[in-house]
Amino acid sequence: MTRFSTTGVARAALGALACATLTVALPVLPPLAGPALAQTTPTQDAAAQGTAVGATVALDEVVLPLGPITLKAPKLELRGTALSRDEARAVLDPAGPAPWRIRLETLSAREIVIPVLRVEQPAGGRVQVAVYHDVVARDVAAGRIGTLEAGGATLTVEGPGPDAAGAYGRLSAREVDLPGLARLFTEPGGPDATPIRIYGGVTAEDIALTNPDGAALRIARIDARDLTGRPTTIPWAESVRALAEGAGRGKGDSAGPERSRLSGLAADLVDGIGVGGLEISGVTFAAPGGGKRPNPVQASLARVTYGLEDGAGRMRAEGLSVDAPAGRVALKGLTLSGLSLKPVLEGLRRAAAGPLDQAELRRYAPGIGRIALETLDVDLPAQPSAEDPLKASGPMRFAVRNADLAMSDLRDGVPTASRLAFDGFTCAVPPGTTAPVLADLAGLGYTSLDLSGTAETRWDEAAREVIVKDVTLTGKDMGTARITGTIGGIGKEVFDPEPMVSSLALLGASAKSLGLTLENGGLFQRFVDQQAKAQSLKPEELQREYGTAAMLGIPAVLGGSPSAKALGQAVSRFVVKPGRLSVSAAAKDPAGLGLMDFSTAPSPGKIFDRLTVDATAE
Repeated sequence: MTRFSTTGVARAALGALACATLTVALPVLPPLAGPALAQTTPTQDAAAQGTAVGATVALDEVVLPLGPITLKAPKLELRGTALSRDEARAVLDPAGPAPWRIRLETLSAREIVIPVLRVEQPAGGRVQVAVYHDVVARDVAAGRIGTLEAGGATLTVEGPGPDAAGAYGRLSAREVDLPGLARLFTEPGGPDATPIRIYGGVTAEDIALTNPDGAALRIARIDARDLTGRPTTIPWAESVRALAEGAGRGKGDSAGPERSRLSGLAADLVDGIGVGGLEISGVTFAAPGGGKRPNPVQASLARVTYGLEDGAGRMRAEGLSVDAPAGRVALKGLTLSGLSLKPVLEGLRRAAAGPLDQAELRRYAPGIGRIALETLDVDLPAQPSAEDPLKASGPMRFAVRNADLAMSDLRDGVPTASRLAFDGFTCAVPPGTTAPVLADLAGLGYTSLDLSGTAETRWDEAAREVIVKDVTLTGKDMGTARITGTIGGIGKEVFDPEPMVSSLALLGASAKSLGLTLENGGLFQRFVDQQAKAQSLKPEELQREYGTAAMLGIPAVLGGSPSAKALGQAVSRFVVKPGRLSVSAAAKDPAGLGLMDFSTAPSPGKIFDRLTVDATAE
C-alpha cells in the first residue's frame, strides 16, 4: 500500500498551503544563505563574546534562496541564545561542510525575531511578492520551534501585466521541525523514506485576494494539523524549481521527455506530502460583471473540513451558496468520503514513462467511495432563447432533502458496485407548463412532485453478471415501482476504456431475470379519472373496460399460454381494483435471452414462451 492511502485526496490542494506556511518558517532557517552582516549584542558584560545564555545575535540583510523562492530579511535577531558570534557564522555559512539539518540541530534560542520578511517567487516573467511583518519564533530548541507567528502579510505581483493583490491576517504554526524541513529541501530520499512531521499545526486568518478584473476571494480562517513530508528522490527544492519553470513555459515547450520528467517529479512530490486534518471557514467570493465575466457572481461557503477516516480521506462542505443571473444554488452539506489520490499518482507515474492514451484517462481519476448531500435547493429563472423568444424556457425550482451515492470495486476507473438513495426530490408543477412530464402531471391535477428512491447494482466478475438488486421509485400521492433483475454476459471487456471494445462487449449481454412490483398510491386513479371524464364515463366503468381489455388482450398478444393468461388476469385485477401488482420472469435458458433472440423472434409470444412468468395482484 502506498503512503498516499493514509493521506487522501486533499494532499495536492494542501501542498500549496504547506508551501505557503514554509515561507513563514523558513526565515528562521539561515543555513540556506549567509548574512551580509552579523554582529553579537551582549545582554550583560559576561556575554560580551556571545557565550552566555541570554545573548542576542543580530543579523542584517539576510538573503535565503530556496529553489525558485528567495526570502529576504533586512534584520533578524536571535534572542536568548547560547551561540557565539563565530558559532552563529558557522551555522549560517552556506559553504559549511556539515549538512544543513546537522547545523540546524545546534540552533537554540528563546526567540527569533524578524520585523519584516520579503518572499519573492518568479511566475511567468513576473515576480510574486509576499511581505510578512512581525515574525516571531519562540522556544527554539535544537532547531525545533515551539510556536511561530506573523502579524500578517501583503501579496503583490511585480512586473509588466495586470495588477493583483492580497493580504493575510495573523499567521501561526506550532511544533515546526527546521532540521526536518532542511532535509526535505536539500537531501534526496525515495518512496521508502520515512515521513517527517514538519508541523504540528498551521493557522492563517483573514485572507483576502483580488484579481485585476475585480473578483475578490476572502477566507476567514484556515487550520491545518499534522503536516508531514517524505524526502523525495530529487530534493524538494530542485523539484519545486523544475515544476515552476515547467509551468512558466508553453505547452509546446514542455512536450515529450520533458513533460514525462515533470510528471514523475509531480507524482513524487505530491505523494510525499501528508495532511492529518484541515478546516477552512468563512469563504466568500464576489465577481462583478463585465469583461470576460459578463455576469456578476457571488458565492459563500461556511465551512469545509478534511481528515482521515478508516485510512482514507474524508471531506465535508457546509453552507454553500451561489447566486448568479443564471440561477441560485444553496446546499446545506456535502460529504465526500473514501477519497484517494492513488489513481492520480499512478497516472502521473504512467505519464512519466510515456504519453497517455486519452481513453486511459478515466483510470486515473481521483477515487471517491461515497457522496452524500443534504438539503440542496436550486432556483433557475426563465432563460430567453436567442433563436426564438417564444421558446424561452420557464423558471424551474427543485430541491433534494437527502441523497447518498456509494461506489466501490473499481474496474478501469468505473465502479462495479454502487448504491444510490435519495429522499425528497421536490419541485413545483406550475399550471399550464409545457415542460415534458410536468405538463402530463399538471393535467392529472398535481401541483408538486415529491420523489424518493434507491438504485443498487453489483457486477459479479466470476458469473459475468450484473445483479440489479433494487431499483425503487416512490412518488408522494403517486405510488411505488420496484425493479430487480439479472443481466448476464457482462465480462470485464464491458469496462474497457476503449469505446469500441466496450460497445462490442455489450452486444453479448443477455437478460436472465426480471422482477417488477407496482403499488398504486393515487397516480393510476387520477389517470383513470382523467380518461373517464374525457370519455364521459364513470371511473368504475372505464376500469372495467381496461380490465377486460387486459384479460383478453395480453394472452392474445403473448400466445395464449397458461402463463400469458395468468399475467392477463393479474393485470386485470390490478386495473379494476388498484393495489399491488407483482410480476417475475426468468429465462428458461440459463444463458438468458440476448439481443439477437429479441430481434429475430417472429412474435412477442415466441419470446414469452422462453420465459417462466409468475404474476399476482393484491
